[in-house]
Amino acid sequence: MQKNAPAGELCVEGPAGAGSQVLPAPAVVVVVVVLLITAGLLACGTALEAVVAAVTAGGLMGKELVRSLVAVFSQRRI
Repeated sequence: MQKNAPAGELCVEGPAGAGSQVLPAPAVVVVVVVLLITAGLLACGTALEAVVAAVTAGGLMGKELVRSLVAVFSQRRI
């Protein structure tokens, strides 16, 4: 894996315009996956409150998991 990749290599360009921003590709993937999971749960007849609670809990747990993994793997090994 390249350590110093060019700035725009891992980004997805939005529509051109005055206020357009370049979004990182992993963020776009996360948004699409969360929307698909939400739509799937709603299509199966799950209550909206349960879907919101499940997506919120999953997001918080995922954030803590990534934070913990970064802390573990970023420590200096001697």
